[in-house]
Amino acid sequence: MQDTGEVLAACQRVGQRLDTVPAVTAARRWQGLVDAGFARVTAYPEVRSWARDHCNAFIELDIEPTARAHAVQVLSKVPQIVSISIISSGRDLFLTVLAPDLATLSRIVLQQFQHLPGLRRTRTHAITTVYGEGNHWRLGALEPHRSAHRAHQPPGTPVVWKDRHREVLRALGDGRRPAAEIAAATGRSGATVRRWLNEMTTGGLLALRCEVAQPITGWPIAATFWARVPPDELDRTAALLTELPEVRLCAAVTGSDNLVMTLWLRSLSDIQRLEAELAERLPGVALTDRAVTLHAAKRMGCLLDDNGRITGVVAIDPWAPG
Repeated sequence: MQDTGEVLAACQRVGQRLDTVPAVTAARRWQGLVDAGFARVTAYPEVRSWARDHCNAFIELDIEPTARAHAVQVLSKVPQIVSISIISSGRDLFLTVLAPDLATLSRIVLQQFQHLPGLRRTRTHAITTVYGEGNHWRLGALEPHRSAHRAHQPPGTPVVWKDRHREVLRALGDGRRPAAEIAAATGRSGATVRRWLNEMTTGGLLALRCEVAQPITGWPIAATFWARVPPDELDRTAALLTELPEVRLCAAVTGSDNLVMTLWLRSLSDIQRLEAELAERLPGVALTDRAVTLHAAKRMGCLLDDNGRITGVVAIDPWAPG
């Protein structure tokens, strides 16, 4: 979403954070990471505002082992399924879905999934509130005096999704795609596209984040925790949980377990350490289950190989036809 001058300015700022690395060097290093599948900027509906006005859900699928690879291949192509993980703890696939409404979510679960060979069972957990999400998670690779220089843009007036916003989202295969390319793809003028993009980002519709291959981050373990929290303690508890550096996503859901957390950890032993820390700090939180991610096949539209590298992108489109 940047033109040439904006890209150059961004690379200059990155270079300043990295001991005055020249902008051209920063740009070359970034492109090297992208070409190798280690990093990519993704663009998608801001999930916290989306959960308020539309429909987010976590879906667990039990699949026959011999049918799992085919199921992942098929589901990875569905634009509403933004993330797919193969996880432990009695579950096979753990999906994150963005849909415009409950009817669309129902169609995906009750119609599209039923055609999957080897499907044994599905469990759907509608997300009622998103407290913390991956675009606010920080890797911690920069020293505090460098990372503190990140620019913070004050939020603008909230807006609602309109046809023009959907049009731009469908054209965004890359979060850094120049506005001129989006304009060419949509038949709009560059000035119009830039105005719409600004409206989407400042109005809380569109989120941008740098997706990084997890094995190179120093946080190679992904895990999911399910918990039960007294309803009157949910907001306060979630606010405290999102302050933990390991927590990438924290959301309230429907069902007997009303809180789900996804975490990135430095080692498997961190699971036990974190459980003990939560028991001490938040005794009202009852952890009911925990699972380790065996393989993340898709993350916010990015397709991942067995080493966590990005091999392609399926553009996120909650309104895509079935």
